Amino acid sequence: MSRRGQLYIGCVFIAGFAVMAHSFFGIVMNVHQWTTFILLVLLTTASQLFVADAPNHVAYFASPVFIFAGVLLLEPWMFVILVIIYNLVDWIKERLANSKRLRDWYIQPFNVALDLLAGSLARYLYSVFGQLGLAENGFLQVLNGALVALAFVLVNHTLLGFVLMFARDKRWRETGMLQIGNILSDLVLLLLGYVVAVLWEINPWLILPALSPLIMMYRALKVPALEQEAQTDAKTGLLNARHFTRRAEEEIERAQRFRRPLAVIMADLDFLRTINNSHGHLAGDVVLVGVSKIINETVRDYDLAGRFGGEEFVLLLPEAGPDEARAFAERLRTAIEATEFNVSTSPEPIKVTMSFGIACSTGADMSITELTHEADIAVYQAKALGRNCVVVINDVPLDMRQRLINHYLRS
Repeated sequence: MSRRGQLYIGCVFIAGFAVMAHSFFGIVMNVHQWTTFILLVLLTTASQLFVADAPNHVAYFASPVFIFAGVLLLEPWMFVILVIIYNLVDWIKERLANSKRLRDWYIQPFNVALDLLAGSLARYLYSVFGQLGLAENGFLQVLNGALVALAFVLVNHTLLGFVLMFARDKRWRETGMLQIGNILSDLVLLLLGYVVAVLWEINPWLILPALSPLIMMYRALKVPALEQEAQTDAKTGLLNARHFTRRAEEEIERAQRFRRPLAVIMADLDFLRTINNSHGHLAGDVVLVGVSKIINETVRDYDLAGRFGGEEFVLLLPEAGPDEARAFAERLRTAIEATEFNVSTSPEPIKVTMSFGIACSTGADMSITELTHEADIAVYQAKALGRNCVVVINDVPLDMRQRLINHYLRS
């Protein structure tokens, strides 16, 4: 991560800690608040079981409904505890699932800081708007809730967008944080949270019919998931060739702009056709899915992994030169070679190997087509050397490259 990314995250941490410390001054306790707090903790935790995946690997939960209700209903110090418990439960869930997100230690504390900062501003605005008379009649009350909810969303998304810019050298529009679709989805959930808070103060039982739209909203949030499915390979869940190419072109353009290294790895399963002929195509599918899982567990969050069809996979590694790409490919090759795949048509587990070819860009004007072509030639050389190895295109003599291309075009 860049120095400015570390500095930015540190500043957000300090601001979040300041809000947390301020919240614990002048603690007020009453039975009604404790009942509300316990119920909101239970509802927030339970809502994490339901998720809709959106583009850019963003996951939407129903939990913002209850987080925002907590902003309006709870004492500041209770809201701090609610946010900490929510993120702690999320961390435990990710840990049990061996999620790659846990590699970045700052994610959960950063999420806590985001919610505290956005919640603090929302509570302040809610109080100010109330003093201005925005809660005196029905329409103004709704306007009050909408403005406060919008402020919460904008602060949360803006702070998150900046960390993506600083930590991953993205341009602002590439973060997608202020795209209408992303904002609208969160805003709708927070507006429902506002309805829950208003009804809760009248009679907590009224929230039961108020929450019934969550089922329909969950289905609506599945629409981005359908878009994501159109961008992925149905069999492996990796990016399909068309979407990988589009995303790779963006990454290459960024690497050229900042004069940063970037590597493309073509990976080809060895003898998949033999497995299909010997054990059936279902056995081949088991291998493809298993290999894809290993790839997903190995790549970093900002790497791209795709399948070009058949037994051919492709990976794009930002910030990676030849040495880093070779080490990554060797780690992946070793993991695949050590894995056994159990299929019903074989009495013994199936073991496979993979050949890798690497091409790197160091900031020169190279397209994704040129890079994948060079990586393909390196794969051809890996096959010619006996398979199950890693070859960098720079190690392939110029006079041999065309012979390799001609040989594999004929085969």
